[in-house]
Order: sequence, then structure tokens, then C-alpha cells
Amino acid sequence: MRQFFASMSNRARMAFVIGVVLIAGVVGAASWWVMHPPYGVLFRDLRESDAAEITATLDQMQMPYRLADEGKTILVPDGQVYETRMKLVSQGVPKGGSVGFELFKDSDYGVTEFAQKINFQRALQGELERTISALDEVASARVHLTIRRSDLFAPDQDPSKASVTLSLRPNKHLDAREVAGVQRLVASAVDGLAPETVVVLDDKGMVLSGYAAGGQNGALNSDSLDAQTQMENQLRARVGDLLHRVLRTDNFTVSVDVSLNYDHVKQVREQLIAQGKDGNGLLVHEKINSSGHGVDEADPDHAKGGSTSSDRDVEYAHGREQEEVDQAPGRVGRISVGIVIPAMLSPNEISKLTDVVSAGLGLDAARGDKVDIAAIAPPEPVAAPVPNNDSAALSHLDTNATTTVTATADEAGSSAVVASKYWWIYPVIVALVLFLVGALLMAARTGTPRRLTMSEREAALLRLRQWIEASEVER
Repeated sequence: MRQFFASMSNRARMAFVIGVVLIAGVVGAASWWVMHPPYGVLFRDLRESDAAEITATLDQMQMPYRLADEGKTILVPDGQVYETRMKLVSQGVPKGGSVGFELFKDSDYGVTEFAQKINFQRALQGELERTISALDEVASARVHLTIRRSDLFAPDQDPSKASVTLSLRPNKHLDAREVAGVQRLVASAVDGLAPETVVVLDDKGMVLSGYAAGGQNGALNSDSLDAQTQMENQLRARVGDLLHRVLRTDNFTVSVDVSLNYDHVKQVREQLIAQGKDGNGLLVHEKINSSGHGVDEADPDHAKGGSTSSDRDVEYAHGREQEEVDQAPGRVGRISVGIVIPAMLSPNEISKLTDVVSAGLGLDAARGDKVDIAAIAPPEPVAAPVPNNDSAALSHLDTNATTTVTATADEAGSSAVVASKYWWIYPVIVALVLFLVGALLMAARTGTPRRLTMSEREAALLRLRQWIEASEVER
């Protein structure tokens, strides 16, 4: 090998080194491409149960995959994303953690009627969960039904009821109309179920279907909730425009809460109308009755005087006024406005601004409306404290190490599967390396002059001396 390098010129050596580096780069890039093919997203935002079901099916299919986003996203080779997805869908994977009407696909003939009813309820709940989970805003759903049973001996039974729990996607929410749509969907699928008896909750336990005093059952409909939200947005926009003109900045926060009263109120008032001179009314009838006896004629001195009595019966006509007021639902009960602005105004200016906002929104203090403006300076940024807990750091390192080992094991398994599929790459790489080495050797031999041996050099020197001596003699 030393003689080979010694017989080469500097240019040939540089070409040889560049060729070796190029070959190593090609081999390394090809190996990395084989071991690490580009991956595409198969499914994202999955629940743990769905991710476990999909990965188990991919293991059975011997399909390499990777997990990302804390196990919520599954990646497969980019060229096989759609094919793999179609295969999983054809197998009914993922099922969404619920059982639908495929429960009756392999049903037993010996199942009792009660068990069939329970299976039907499970299947109906599962189908509703799948339909509701298909909404863009909903990540998952759980449906619980209480279906009334028709009985010949108990005709008067409670109606059907249902409850729905929704897990929403991040930064997503359902408005009143969408919640009402979920209620009507569930009510239409269950016999004897009214939409207002369907209770809809979110994953935090908050009631999305709404409560109010309006209506016979005390529930707000979607139109009422939309009207309240629309009114709050209008007032918030009006206050924001006013503050922007006054402060010349958008560094403020406005919160508006509108309480609407949906009570149906009917008032009936009746009062008398004053008539006549003294206000007692018009004289319609007057009757005076008088009775008594005169002086006794047998009494010469008239010691006993006569006695009389009178009775007066008077009848007046009074006017009556009756007023009936029916107050429509949806009137404003109270408006509360909270505003936070930077500390750039004096207390006197804040008081004037409060009066301007109250007048601009048409607030009524007697009704309980209130405006509160707080001038708060922006907080100074504070650097996050660096944790010095050694045990926490060690546990964090252990967790990272465990995660790294698991990820490495998964990648090694996936790489082995990929390497077994692309076995033909290695013979091609070996042939390419041999071809490049041969080409470099041929270039080195043809481009570099052959070195003379010792005897050849002595003969050449002898001929050179003879030629020099002959040229001197001729001179």
C-alpha cells in the first residue's frame, strides 16, 4: 500500500482521497435513507385507547410506525400513508372506543330478550358517540341513554332521558345552536325522548345545554343564548371603540355581562276614577226616610216633647279603570361592565370616563347596572426561577432516559423491518463502490508516469553522458 501511494503524484493522491470521501458519503447517505425513510402522519389527536388499537393492528400488519405528540400522533412511511389508512378503515379501526350495531353481527340465538334490549341500547349509544365525535370541535363523546320501556300493565311511565359528555379539541368551543343540534340529534334517535331532556356537559362538568327561568321547563333555547351573546358582543365592541378613541391604544380589557330576564309577567291593575264635585262619584239615587210622633195633646204642659228620626240612602256611580300589562321575555335585568386600563389616567379622569361609558351604554343605576374601571400598571416581567431540586432533576433525567431508550428501541425495530424490505440496496452499493475504486485506479495508472528501475536509470544516465561527450567533440 505504501508503494502504491509512493508511486502516485500529489494530484493523484488528492483525487484518490476525494473519491474515497465521496464513496463514504454516498454509502452513508444511502444507508441513512434506507434506515430512516420519510414518515407521514397517519392519524393525529388520538385518544390513548384508539392509539393502542391502531398500533396493535400495525404490528399485526408488520408496518413500521412512530409515535409523536405524546402518543397522540402516529407516523408511517410517507409512501404508504393512504394505503395503510384505507386498510385500517376497511377493518373498522379505530372503533372509537365504542361498540355500534356490529354488535349484532355475530349474535347468539339463545340470547334472552332482556339481553337483546341491553345490546340494542349499547349499540345505539355507540353509534351516537361516533356521530357526535365526527364534529370538528369534538374530540370524543360519551352518551348515556335511559330508554322507556312499553309495558301493558304500566302505561304511565317516565319519558326517556339522555346525557351527553363532550371532550372538545384545544381552542374549540360549541355555540348554543350547535349544542341544540346535538340535543336534537340524540332526541331523534331515541323513542320518546324530547330535546330539552337531553343534558349536554363538557369534559370539565360544565352544563352546555344551559339553564334559565324562561319557558315551562326552565331551559333556555338556543335563540335566547345567542341573543345574550350578541348583546354582550355589541356592548363590548361599543366600549372598546370608545376607549380606543380616548386612550389612543388597545392596551385595555373589557368584560361585559348581560343578565336577561325571560320570565313571562302579566300584571292586572284596577282603580276607581274620581267623579263628581267632592270626588265621591255621580249621584244616581237618593232616598230619605223619616219617622217619629208629635206632641201629646193630653199633656196640658207638653212636658213630653215629640221625637222624630230620618234615614238617608244615597247611591253613587263610580268609574273603573282596568290595565293589563303583559311583559315580553328577554328584557334586560342587569348589565355589569368591568374595564382594566393602564395606569395613565388620574382618578378624576377615570370618574369622568366611568360616566361617559355609563351614558354611552344607557345604563340604569336603579336597575342595578354598574361600571367599574380599574387603572392597573402593566406588570414587570419576572424571570422564571430555576429549580434546584436535585431529586426532581434526577427523576426528570430518568424519565428522559427511559423515553429515549423506548424511542430507540422502537426506531431499531422499525429500521430492521425497513432494512429487510430494501435488501437489494446493499448489492447495488457494493457494486457502485467497486466501480468507483476501479475507475480511480485506472485514472491513477494512466495519469501518473511509471518510475524507472535502478538499471534503467543507469542506462539512461550512460546514454546522456555519451550524448554530452559527443556534442563537446563536435565543438
